[in-house]
Amino acid sequence: MKETSRPNVSIITVCLHPGKELAKTIESVIAQDYDDFEYIIQDGGMDKTTSSIIDKYRKRFRDRGISFRVFSEPDEGIYDGMNRAVTHTNGTWINFMNAGDCFYSASVLSSIFGRSNYPNAAILYGDAVEYEYGNYHMFRKSFSSIESRMPFSHQSAFVNRELMSRYPFKTDYRIGADYDWLLSMHKKGFFFRDTGVITCIITKNGVSSLKLYDTYMETLKIRNAHGISGPTAAELIVKKREMRIKQFVMDHFPMFIKKLIRRFQLKLRGQYADLTIPPWAK
Repeated sequence: MKETSRPNVSIITVCLHPGKELAKTIESVIAQDYDDFEYIIQDGGMDKTTSSIIDKYRKRFRDRGISFRVFSEPDEGIYDGMNRAVTHTNGTWINFMNAGDCFYSASVLSSIFGRSNYPNAAILYGDAVEYEYGNYHMFRKSFSSIESRMPFSHQSAFVNRELMSRYPFKTDYRIGADYDWLLSMHKKGFFFRDTGVITCIITKNGVSSLKLYDTYMETLKIRNAHGISGPTAAELIVKKREMRIKQFVMDHFPMFIKKLIRRFQLKLRGQYADLTIPPWAK
């Protein structure tokens, strides 16, 4: 693919001082056996470590004829950074791969786009592997549950560029703007399609994973804005108490106890799977 042609996919990484975790993400991008894509890094404030990591990869992208562009400018949070990055894209489809997260295999893009360009779909999604407390397990994907929780990982999704340009993220939501966006597209009747491809590995160290209570409260606010009924006053008191306990465990319990609790939960949910982990994720 020549850099002057329009790519099929735009992969975006939004970051701010990501450190060495960025290299893992870039490795998974450059490893793709599909050439019809561009890669954009939107940095909220470039530091020497980030700049040094990026410079190591420029030649590899250039040698493959894949457009690799970096934009560094202050932003008002990750969703503002994502909106800014969209304005730089040329692809038909957009994927947001956070720094520290990565593609599951070298054949993700070819497995999805080698067979179709999905002319009737607005949002494509796949499966995601979560890395948490030293364990890999499957994300509990469920599109039918979209009105009650995040239906799939945003890193596993590819969204139509024109749709993303027309409806940017609402940046007043600091944690769940991606969930709000998916709900909005669902309410507007746009077509979601499950590709059935394991797309990414996500590390659960983001705000939505660490600030459980805040995430829950913002999710209620988003659902209410979309006319989705929430818990009763009595149910909310119980749920808020439960979330405060979970937040206390997250903030104050030693790591080995959190690992044991999480392992028990995952076994109950049946989320463990026989997974092959790529070298860049180890």
